[in-house]
Amino acid sequence: MDNERIMQLSDVSFEYIKDETVLKDINLDIYSGEKLVILGANGSGKSSLLKIFNGLIFPSKGEYRAFGQLVTEETLNDEQFSQAFRQRIGFIFQNSDAQLFSTNVWEEIAFGPLQMKLNLKEVNDRVNGVIKMLNLELLKDRPPYRLSGGEKKKVAIASILSINPEVLILDEPTNGLDPRSQRWLINLLAQLNNSGKTLITCTHNLDIVYEIADRVIVFNEEHKIVAQGSPRDILSNKELLLSVNLIDEHYHNHVHEADQSHDHNHFHSHE
Repeated sequence: MDNERIMQLSDVSFEYIKDETVLKDINLDIYSGEKLVILGANGSGKSSLLKIFNGLIFPSKGEYRAFGQLVTEETLNDEQFSQAFRQRIGFIFQNSDAQLFSTNVWEEIAFGPLQMKLNLKEVNDRVNGVIKMLNLELLKDRPPYRLSGGEKKKVAIASILSINPEVLILDEPTNGLDPRSQRWLINLLAQLNNSGKTLITCTHNLDIVYEIADRVIVFNEEHKIVAQGSPRDILSNKELLLSVNLIDEHYHNHVHEADQSHDHNHFHSHE
């Protein structure tokens, strides 16, 4: 891959409590502009991995580097480093309520740019640009807690896009979304990636993987990476998916979809 390596985990393990490993010996490189999907059953360590990427928790063992620099509790205490890091990586939580806290949508989207100490004209330009891009005009004066699940997700994404990060990290982004909001999100991710953003998505929704990944890594229930490859390689490997508890015996292969991924008129029923 000729794209530059922007994030790197070397021999990373993590435990919240001694001897209860959540991540084990993880080696992983992330490249600029790629679309990476992380698959694994609940409890396999995916969310903890995302938190390490985002500098919310730190490896118990091993190293995490982002944009060429070591990310530790110490380096993030340095205000200059911390601000640069936080501007380059945006994290969309699984639960939008965990992310939204302002009195109205406009202020929610303005929060990040204000933290970046941009002048008010620049803040206004960014907020209004994102509101326009995501069609949030009708919501901008509403309190976030009074929005629907899909609307909350849009506002949570808007509040990250206003910072204009290089890397977007999404934890189970389609959870709780209705089909129309899910389609909106998939199209938005494609658009953001086309404009050069690196996407890292955790999901166990196999139906969306073809559209939001060019590389897939798979965690097993022992908290290790057991496979990586193209969406086609991974999703056609029924033994692998069964062994990591992502599918049951009745799963049918979605590989044919890769060839018709632009035809959204088909749908599946899972027996």
